[in-house]
Amino acid sequence: MKFSSKAKKETLAVFAVSIIGIVIAVALFIFKPVAEKQPVADVIALAEFVRVKKQSRPLTVLSQGSVNAKTHISLVAEVNGRVTHMAQLKSNGGFFKKGDLLLNIDDTDYLLTSVRARAQVAAAKQQLLKVEIEAGQAKYDLEQMGRNPSKSTAYALRKPHLAEAQANLQAAQADLKIAQLKMQRTRVKAPFDGRVVKKFVDIGQYVGIGTVLADIYSTDAAQVRLPLSLYQIELLGIALYDRPAQLQAVDVTLISEYFSSRHVWRAKLSHIEGVLDERNRLVFVVVEIKNPYERDPAYPDRSSLTPGMFIKAELKGEVKDGVVKLPRTSLRFANEVWVIDENERLLKKHIVLYTKDEHFIYIKSGLHQGERVIVNAIDYPIEGMKLSPMDTERTTVSPATSTLSGQSDTTQKTGHE
Repeated sequence: MKFSSKAKKETLAVFAVSIIGIVIAVALFIFKPVAEKQPVADVIALAEFVRVKKQSRPLTVLSQGSVNAKTHISLVAEVNGRVTHMAQLKSNGGFFKKGDLLLNIDDTDYLLTSVRARAQVAAAKQQLLKVEIEAGQAKYDLEQMGRNPSKSTAYALRKPHLAEAQANLQAAQADLKIAQLKMQRTRVKAPFDGRVVKKFVDIGQYVGIGTVLADIYSTDAAQVRLPLSLYQIELLGIALYDRPAQLQAVDVTLISEYFSSRHVWRAKLSHIEGVLDERNRLVFVVVEIKNPYERDPAYPDRSSLTPGMFIKAELKGEVKDGVVKLPRTSLRFANEVWVIDENERLLKKHIVLYTKDEHFIYIKSGLHQGERVIVNAIDYPIEGMKLSPMDTERTTVSPATSTLSGQSDTTQKTGHE
């Protein structure tokens, strides 16, 4: 097959164009301009810091619990009868004083029993007197017959009769006391200063021995049970076997917060319960507050400590040396803080905590005196990154030569507490 001259010319033209294109591409690659390299400036993050100050201070342990009355009992009937009068048990929530009449139970039966018991006592006294006279006469008769009474039988001297009469008198007197005691028990009186939680009976209701009349509690003292771990017990400088006198060194602040109010009470530890909770291995310490219903002139708007109220507690124990107190915002990932090294770069450090509260952390070890600890959040933190330090105590910014980044709101948090 032969190509025409026209086809040959077209083929040569295409081939020539391809060769020229390849040559141009190779020339452009070989003689391409070299890009000038520019140095990349460091991005400097703003780092607010506080300096480490080791101090001796008492550590604060946080806990919480509910207010309970020191004494809370169920008032029960000790006699049978119908309720005839409701005195201080008229309504739930009522207050009463020790010795106040709470309610009356019908005492008619016990009044009649008391009258009968008095008659039996009188009869027993008369019988005893009669037997004593007879015993004296028997002794006299023996002496008149020339017989020695000391050698005579007890029966001849009527001693068994005398013992029986004395026992009958004692039994009659005991019956009278029982009748009088039952009479007293028809008048149910308050065993202490307190308040009614709930009444269970009303006028006209028949009650028997053991019937629950009401639930009441005392108002002379309130208690709060606070759960603590064994580590927290150690931080306070106390032990599970300490006596109440040894616990007085621990200062307790109770805090109640509701609506926009915050109320504070000062208290002391009363005792430590001697058993660990098997479920969580916590031990309960008991705080006691005297007269929780009394108004304090220093706090006229403060409410009373009512049973059932939720309470937060701050406990201060023995003084520890070398404690570092830092804002809680400085804590990263539970046991890490960021510091600014001598080259003003970010350095991550592991720490050992004593404890922490809502606003601060208390560090046992891991930091040196004077170190600068970062307290604000930094976007995309990388160990070794350049920082622009700002002392929060002096509020002055170190000179910066490059663009600042990472100036995020300090309310944001990097890391986890």
